Amino acid sequence: MSRFNPSTLLFSAFLYSIFISFNKIEFLYFLPVIFLIYCEFKNIISIIKKLIFLNLFIIMIFLVLLFQNSVDEAINIYMRTNMIILFNLLLFSSSNGYDIIRALHELRFPNAFVCSIYFTLKMIQTLSDELKKIRFTLKARGFRARSTMFTYETFGNLFGHIFVKSIIKANAMQESFQLRGFNGKIYLINNSKLSIYDFILVFLVLLLYIKKVII
Repeated sequence: MSRFNPSTLLFSAFLYSIFISFNKIEFLYFLPVIFLIYCEFKNIISIIKKLIFLNLFIIMIFLVLLFQNSVDEAINIYMRTNMIILFNLLLFSSSNGYDIIRALHELRFPNAFVCSIYFTLKMIQTLSDELKKIRFTLKARGFRARSTMFTYETFGNLFGHIFVKSIIKANAMQESFQLRGFNGKIYLINNSKLSIYDFILVFLVLLLYIKKVII
């Protein structure tokens, strides 16, 4: 379970990402990241693995920028991208996707927007579970991906099955919510409270803006 309030997570992620995107890297910008590393130290190995995996794509962008722009600018963009990704991985490493729904609800986003995100996450979770079942079934049957027509047909059938399954699940979800009297609003139990970790994180993020304004 995350140490932070869902609203704090979303608020900090937005402010920090926006700020880092338009400023050159300085030491002060590492303070929120260092604080989150301290808070999520038990998950740091898995977070680093995810960061390394995402860097496989970031390096390609870095190489393109390296040939098109100066070395300093390419390195700065590479560092900023990694800082934003690492910061967000640290923020949401102990949270589930539905914390975003709770945060949007607490921050008074429009009900239609909150419901859209909720149903999207619900469908992603459902289809992800379905894909895991199919992969397990194929593995149990000894299926191996090769450059053969049988492999292409198998993947084609797989994607077709998931597409049909998504339509069936969507219709079932619609009927379920209609039977429950859904009126365009998601009702959530608001039992989250602000902790000292929330105040420290928000302070460190806002400190970047304060420093920018003063200097």
